[in-house]
Amino acid sequence: MSWRSDNPHLTGNFAPVGTEIDSERLEVLEGAIPEGLAGAYIRNGPNPRYQPSSYNYPLEGDGMLHAVSFENGIARYRNRYVRTRSFEIEDLAGHAVFGGLMSPSPVDAKYLGPDDDPENPFKASAFVSVMQHGDHLLALGEGEPAWEIGPDLETRGPWMAGTGSPILMGAHNRVHPVTGDLFALNYDLMSPTVTIHHIGRDGRLRRSFDVGLAAPSMIHDFVLTERYLVLLIGPAVFDLQKMMEGGSFIQWRGDLGTRIAVVPLDGGKPRWFEAEAFFVFHFANGFERSSEIVIDYVRHQKLYFGYGERNSEPPRLHRLVLDTTSGRIREQPWFEKVVEFPRIDERRTSVSNRYIFAPTLTETLTGGNGASGTFNCLLRVDTETGDISAHDFGNRIAGEAVFIPHGNGETAGWLATYVYDPETDGSELVLLDAGRISDEPVLRLRLPQRVPQGLHGAWVPA
Repeated sequence: MSWRSDNPHLTGNFAPVGTEIDSERLEVLEGAIPEGLAGAYIRNGPNPRYQPSSYNYPLEGDGMLHAVSFENGIARYRNRYVRTRSFEIEDLAGHAVFGGLMSPSPVDAKYLGPDDDPENPFKASAFVSVMQHGDHLLALGEGEPAWEIGPDLETRGPWMAGTGSPILMGAHNRVHPVTGDLFALNYDLMSPTVTIHHIGRDGRLRRSFDVGLAAPSMIHDFVLTERYLVLLIGPAVFDLQKMMEGGSFIQWRGDLGTRIAVVPLDGGKPRWFEAEAFFVFHFANGFERSSEIVIDYVRHQKLYFGYGERNSEPPRLHRLVLDTTSGRIREQPWFEKVVEFPRIDERRTSVSNRYIFAPTLTETLTGGNGASGTFNCLLRVDTETGDISAHDFGNRIAGEAVFIPHGNGETAGWLATYVYDPETDGSELVLLDAGRISDEPVLRLRLPQRVPQGLHGAWVPA
């Protein structure tokens, strides 16, 4: 990269990399590639190509996919930018032309094509997550078109889902446990509306419907069960007037509380629950249990970027139980220290699960730069017993762990994550045994370049 920044989320392992490379045979540092492992671990994350005028992690940046693929006992690495329309506009300009989400600015008309909206100041970059649905591999951002990705990580174009126009989606979308249909969410920055898309297993849009809110609100993730879609709507409100007065585009309105919508998938009216104000970026899972809806999630005291003010509570792993008969809400914490990016065995999505895997931070990390989103330890939380097992990487930085199944049980699999060593400024791919998470890694692969701290990934079977 030709530029540098002193923003903690643009330095150290958060600093972007500029090179797109292919490496055909990765060096095994420890362990061995599991026999029969075939597929690719792909992770997305913000990687600004040009120095931004403002930067708010984790809401901005160009998407970059990093993939380690396995075939016949050989591991390969490839990384590519997600070449959205916004990426192409800045590629033509040779510098950043969009402002940030908190301080958007108009784009010079000379960089726009006939199909671009000159009134839209927001950059669409598909930098948050990646998922597979049927034959479609999708790079996803926040309330923008999903971008279809080819087998070599090439950007094919916006995903239409069988329609004549791009489908606007959020970063987290969920597959129904019985039908295999995809439910995708898109919130509106300007109106109090959330749109839900129901997309069949064949990748074609079946229907879309709206849920009305009290105010335009940020909803990053949601819960899907066999019969319901559940929205936890924290009071993070988009306020254009405040922005025009010099304030932030996103306002925390704690007086509104958190509202919870239980939306029947059969078309019935939503049922609303009221709770004290809190915010959710990520859910581990949600499922039905008799008349209850059980939700495991990371609870933020309020919406802060950078985990907020001094002495604020860190985000913590919680369980919330909605009793649809009595209307009561119960809460319990699973872990008292900082946690984010929870994952499960994806085969248990929307049905009852026992284990949650999530990163945390311990005092053994001495080489980080203090930025939020920095972790060095992976947890396995047993929701039946409350027991917690951990793999502490020491003075190395890890991220979200993706479960790769190789058997029928919830711990019959490997946890894949990229790990960064601040002393060598190098990165590895690490596989841990999900059933013996505290043990030495099953596999450590040296990567040919540093992989910046990213957001969400997926395992794509061969």
